[in-house]
Amino acid sequence: MASKPKVLTIYYKHRRGGFCKRFRLKIEAYLEAGWQVHYIAVEPFPYPHEDLIPHILPCPIKKHSGLLFWAWFFTTAPLFAISLGLRHKFHLISAATPVYAWISGPVKWLRKSPMVTLLWTKPQFSTDAHGDYRSLNKLEYVLERWGVQWSDRMVANSEACRRAWIERYRINPEKIAVLANHVEAPSFNKEEQRQQLIRKFKLAEDAFIIANTSIFEAHKNLEFLIAAFSHVKFSKAVLLLIGAGEQLSHLKKVARALDVWDRVIFTGWREDARELLEGSNLFVFPSLREGMSESLLEATACKVPCLVSAIPENMEVIRNPEQHFSPHETGKLIEKIDRCIQDKDFYNDLLEHTEADGGRYVFDWGKHWMETIREFTSGKS
Repeated sequence: MASKPKVLTIYYKHRRGGFCKRFRLKIEAYLEAGWQVHYIAVEPFPYPHEDLIPHILPCPIKKHSGLLFWAWFFTTAPLFAISLGLRHKFHLISAATPVYAWISGPVKWLRKSPMVTLLWTKPQFSTDAHGDYRSLNKLEYVLERWGVQWSDRMVANSEACRRAWIERYRINPEKIAVLANHVEAPSFNKEEQRQQLIRKFKLAEDAFIIANTSIFEAHKNLEFLIAAFSHVKFSKAVLLLIGAGEQLSHLKKVARALDVWDRVIFTGWREDARELLEGSNLFVFPSLREGMSESLLEATACKVPCLVSAIPENMEVIRNPEQHFSPHETGKLIEKIDRCIQDKDFYNDLLEHTEADGGRYVFDWGKHWMETIREFTSGKS
């Protein structure tokens, strides 16, 4: 009996958020196709499978963040990967990002294995999005540049993302395919979800609920959203911020300073985030940087109009110009929110556009992933 083909992937640990959702879906696609997936991480992923093989990197640093941890990880992970490569014949290396492609480079050359790399946001995202790491911007550039050079194929999650990588690193366009993120669109009762949301947070029956789901980091631009919300005319408007992150305490201070503390609800991480969106009236997404947002795609399937910042990745999903606003000036966003509350025809028109846009992303993502990389997988399943 022929042995199962093996794929190696590296990511330091599972986290909440859209990227790890996509990373998990990619692993599950290999497993469903009959592959054996080996991974290197500092702790086991929380989705066990008989063909998902963990290789845990013993970590002497308790906190898995900060410069000391990353210096240790980037030093030891490539060596650990080489040791695995000596023991296993990997048919494919599936890199989480170009930086992880750099980490995987030595084992690629050792085993002569092809490498496929996922592009989930624009280049140099980590150092641009996190102020603490800005001093490492040049280093990230070097690691990404080598990562894309070593990759045999890259898969971007949006056309805007693809263009950004081509322009930044002068990549042959034929080397990068586009596979958009997807969304599932199950049926639900809108009014029932709304009533549950009202009861859960003790809201007025006629409350207008504006929602956002994201990690609370600077590039999500939530301070801007709270500032805009503070000028919304309708007194029963409520802002539901679903998520958590490093900016939580700061955002709470902003809400207090702008005197909207009693109308801004910080829900924390929620397993029922989708249901909360389904019960809301409007989704507002003011981010400064994205790849293709999982949160935005989820919202398109929740029967709520979406207003999005006018960045290429968001406008690729939500195409109607009436639903775009500058992420730097609150005036247009305030105007659009007020109009959604006051003008039912305008609201319904935006809802219709949102649902049409979201319908383009309902498909079997795992199947499409395997088709996208079929040149490396044919004859191995």
